[in-house]
Amino acid sequence: MSKAFKLIVILIFPFLGFSQNADTEKWSRFPNLYDNPYKSFQAKSIIGLKSSVVLSTNGISNDFIYPFLLGDKLEKAVIDNTLDREGKKNLSFEANYEMSFVNLKSKVLSRKNIHWYLKAGQNQLAQLNANTDAMSIVFKGNTGPGRYKFENCNFYNASTNKLGGGVFIHEDKKARPYNVSFGVFAIQVQNYGNIETKSGNYYEGNEDSFLIGVNYNAAFAGDNKLSGDGLGLGAEIMFNQKLTTKTNWGFSIENFGFASFNNSATTYSGNGEYMFEGVYIADVGRLSESDYFENQLDSFTNPLINKAENEDKAIVLAPISKLYFVTHLKSGYYQISLRHRGTRSLPTAELRYFNFIHRSLLLGVSVGTVGNYYLNTDINWSIKSRLFLQLGIAHLESILLPKKLGGLGANAGLQFVF
Repeated sequence: MSKAFKLIVILIFPFLGFSQNADTEKWSRFPNLYDNPYKSFQAKSIIGLKSSVVLSTNGISNDFIYPFLLGDKLEKAVIDNTLDREGKKNLSFEANYEMSFVNLKSKVLSRKNIHWYLKAGQNQLAQLNANTDAMSIVFKGNTGPGRYKFENCNFYNASTNKLGGGVFIHEDKKARPYNVSFGVFAIQVQNYGNIETKSGNYYEGNEDSFLIGVNYNAAFAGDNKLSGDGLGLGAEIMFNQKLTTKTNWGFSIENFGFASFNNSATTYSGNGEYMFEGVYIADVGRLSESDYFENQLDSFTNPLINKAENEDKAIVLAPISKLYFVTHLKSGYYQISLRHRGTRSLPTAELRYFNFIHRSLLLGVSVGTVGNYYLNTDINWSIKSRLFLQLGIAHLESILLPKKLGGLGANAGLQFVF
């Protein structure tokens, strides 16, 4: 058993001592959780704000990540330690910011169980998969001889704005009551990037003479400005159902859709072998120097990039999806879930325990895996059943063991019921 897993177990077991039996009275203080099948439905109008930022890694520790975030120098020992790790290096970043208004009083189509909601937000996804050879060239340069392979590496990034709304339907009198919501949004993709290397990508030689083989495709679009480009449609679906008095399940499919860029995308491609003489690839610390590659940049890169500008491009945004099952035992609530970010990132399998430590305070802890084990915690606080605060911290294990593990993140929410 790894030290990280032992640490997670040690942190979880004391939490179980807080557990108390949940009941209807406690759940009634959380009417904002209108999709919770454990309580009777209470129609309310809700204004909500929520945000989350999570960075997850595999094969990259926090002592490698922190210098980038803080603008500090990345030490050689830290680079060497990261490159000495076996296997691919994965990094996933997800950020969500959202505002919503849910009207659970008004009727849609004269039906008491159909209501409407409005929502606006921003979502950003970034995913990097790189092998050790690729990272060696980036962070050490070609100062040493050898053969470096860059096969099956990829990078994906998409930043999307959305504005729209939908309907919320609840059936409370069924034998197995459920609720479902469906929303449609106008979306704008502000930034998009996608790089994929295939077989046959390598570097061999030294700083005086080297051979490069390339076989890749890349595309970029967007300029961080609210222009009329990168427009499309998106959607979301969320479903929750109570199976028994102690169990329920559900799923969600969010932030999926399509968008198109007209005469504004830039594409790159390359396929072949090229020999270069006397071109020095410095380490990453020199890339900002004004004279780096001066007078030889074009001759070095032109054969490799096959650049095309002002291209039309349509993109598909894969959904962020989640499937969960919850059961209530004497010690509290246990939830098993599977989640995927919609990119080339690893799927997440998670076990969450949550319970009331006070009639107005709901505390949770989660153990999951994205290649390495992770530990999250969250708290929901009901203030007079009108104002609701939610806070969470992600990757506690990486905060405690920054030299061995990587990942960090947090989420926060504020809701007002009236």
